[in-house]
Order: sequence, then C-alpha cells, then structure tokens
Amino acid sequence: MNYNELGEILSTKDHFTTLSKQHRKKLIQMVNRVLCGENVHVELIPLKEIGSVSFHSIMLKKWFRKKSDSGYYKKVIEPYFDCVNDGYSFGWGKGKTKKYKLKKWIYDLCEERYNNPKPIQLSKLVNTDVEPIKVIPSNGVNDLDINGHPKSSSVYINPIVYPNRDVIENTIVQLEKSKSSSIRKHIRDSSLFQLHQWMNNLNNDICNGGVLQLYQEGINGRLNPQEGCDFPHLINTPNRLRRVLLDELELWDYDMSNSHLSMFLGLCERYDLRCPNIGEYVGNKSVLRDEWSYEFNVKTEDLKQYIISWLYGNHMNEIKPNPFYEKFGYEKLEMMKNNEILVGIYKEIIKGRKIIVDNHTIGKNRIKNIMGKEFSSTKLKSKLCFILFGYESKVLDLVNEVIGDDMIVLIYDGWIGEKTDVSVLENHIKKNLDMDIRFDEELIKRPQLYKLK
Repeated sequence: MNYNELGEILSTKDHFTTLSKQHRKKLIQMVNRVLCGENVHVELIPLKEIGSVSFHSIMLKKWFRKKSDSGYYKKVIEPYFDCVNDGYSFGWGKGKTKKYKLKKWIYDLCEERYNNPKPIQLSKLVNTDVEPIKVIPSNGVNDLDINGHPKSSSVYINPIVYPNRDVIENTIVQLEKSKSSSIRKHIRDSSLFQLHQWMNNLNNDICNGGVLQLYQEGINGRLNPQEGCDFPHLINTPNRLRRVLLDELELWDYDMSNSHLSMFLGLCERYDLRCPNIGEYVGNKSVLRDEWSYEFNVKTEDLKQYIISWLYGNHMNEIKPNPFYEKFGYEKLEMMKNNEILVGIYKEIIKGRKIIVDNHTIGKNRIKNIMGKEFSSTKLKSKLCFILFGYESKVLDLVNEVIGDDMIVLIYDGWIGEKTDVSVLENHIKKNLDMDIRFDEELIKRPQLYKLK
C-alpha cells in the first residue's frame, strides 16, 4: 500500500490527526509492515491468534515516545491493532513481545483502494521522508548495507519480477466463488487479500505488469527485503501464494538442504573436529526424521526445528524453560534424550560451536564472518548465527556467479529461477569453500485450491 494512501486510510480515524507528525509516520510504517507480511506469528494454536503479528514493547516504546508516559505506545496503536492475548509474552528483561492483529476496518479500506484502476506510485523512505521511486536500479541489491556501508555481496539480480497475471486473476475468481469452513476462513480471507494486493502492485507507474523487488544486505551479510519500501516482497509472501504468482512460468524453487547444519559440519571438519552423527543426519535427513517422527509421535518439521535450535543455545533437558517443552512434553523429550544419534548430534554441536566461534574471533567478544562483517557479543549463540548467515550469503554469491540472470528471486538460503544443474553449483561451492552443500529443487506449481482456503 502506497505510504500516502495508507496515511489517508488511517486518517479516517480522528485519533490519527491527534498524533504528532513523527508518530503518524511511524504508525503508517508499522501498519504497512503488517500489510506486506512482516512480523508474522506462525503458530496455529490457539486459533484466535492465527494471523497475528509480533512486536516487542521496547521497539514500540522507541517508536512512540512521550515524556512521563511509558505506556503511551499502547494509546497510539490501540485504535488500529487488537492485542489478541493479554496473557501472552515472550522474552525476558525490560520488555516483552506481544501478539497483535490489525483491525478489520483497515483491511476493508485497503481492499477498496486495491480496486482502484489508477496506477499506483511506488515509494520508499529516505531518512524519514517518503520519496517516489522514479528510476529502476540496474541491480536489485542496494549498493549500501542496512548501516549505510558499502555492501559485501556480489549478487546481481534483475530488480523486476513478472508474475503470471492470468493465474492470479483466475485464482481470485475461484476463491471468491468458493466457501471455507469457519476454522479455515482466515486462510481464504488472507489469500484473497494478498492476491488483490499483488494485483494492485502489478498496476504501478514504473514497471507496469511487473513488481519491483529490492534487497539490502543486513548486518551479517544476509540479503533481506530493502528497508522502507511501501510495496510487498516475495520473501515475506507465504510459499503457497508465491506458487500462485509464479505458476506456469517454468521456474524452479531451490533451497540449501540442511543449510546451517551442513555449513556447521563443513566448518567443524575444517577445524579437525569429526562429527559422525551430524554427518549421518545431514546425509540421511528424510529417513531419520521419518523414523523419529513415528517413534516419538511428533511432526518432522518440529523435529527439524528442535535440532536446529541446539545450534543457537537450546538444550535437550526435559524442563519447562526448554522452548519445545510445550510442544513435545516431558515424556517425548525424555525419549529423545535417550536416542543415541540425537544425543550424538547435540554433543557435537556443543563442541563445534566454541571451536567455530574461536576461529572467527578478532578481538575481545568480537568476530568477523566470511562476508567481512564484524559483530560484538558476549553470547556464543549470537556469534555462531552471525557466522553461519555469512556463509549462507557467500554460498548464494557463488551460485549467482554461475547462473547469473537465471536467478529471478532470492529467498534467504535459496532462490527461484530457471532450471539449472545443481551438481555444477555444488562442485563450484566445494571448490571455493570446501563445503559439501546440497540443493533441493522443485518446479513451481500453483497449489490445489483447498490449500488456499
């Protein structure tokens, strides 16, 4: 949604005009982030919280300050957001993360704007001012990183993507004619809203029929959606809807297989630490996950996330502070703790984390990753994350070096593009990084309608 038009929508509430100019700008940005799919909470239970977004109170207090009123941010956002669970909080220390939902009247007014046939003007924030985008950059990756320093990435990617308008229009028609059960109605409503949003963005004044997709390097070298843009990005679009947008274009979805564990294993081997259990898991992930899913009666995706959580500071203890205690329960966590391979993976991760961080340390509590980015922290998990994200970015640099314009969209640890021989890419990465990175590939096809409603 164009920043100026969104401001007009929010100003239909008298409350909006009582805010300071700075707070109005921040509120517009906050609402736009939600409309563009950022800060989404992915949990499916409880049902009333599906589709909610997360914001931390410290960030909200920073955005909406008022002298001698620490809770002023609540008064600013209350007319526009519902707090879906007053009892929920996540995090420790001075502030908490809360779940919110954008009020329905905002979605309704946005839908009315999406039906306007007038081409929209794409814009971005420059400092705190909204400026229209009048020139399409030659490269979709910004020359400066998020801190204003020259980027390290060598990725060159076309900033314009051309979705399949016919498929989007046909899917909208089918969804509008269909019905959903009350428990899934939110999925249908969300799919329709986002597809209407994308159709609206196709009708723009700078690349009509295409959508602008801009990237910016984060502090660790990872390429994220460029900050401050008022149009949606495919990175923040649910996979089921990306497949609608790019259906029938003969494009493929590529992902690094076990990306962070594969890079972790490669670094451990570089520093002479053998990790046979991690190697067994990386080489036979599907078989092992299926076995464990059956043995422990848990979802394979939950198992995957549990193992990855060990990289970043979680443990195997069957106690409530374990973030997976609520999902798995005491008995299942205890069973996992007695599994020889899982325990082996955990122990190898504990040893490997310190060795990897030590080999990237350049000063007291300061590290440098392969992208040349530096970072200070006392937390081992934060340092390891910074290092692995750097290698993830380097892998995509090497992929782009080989396939060039066949890379259409970047999605963090993968990409969408033309059909390519992944063995060539895997050999190129092995030659340059001495890591065994594998890629999963899948032809992009629109999902069956029932998955959209």
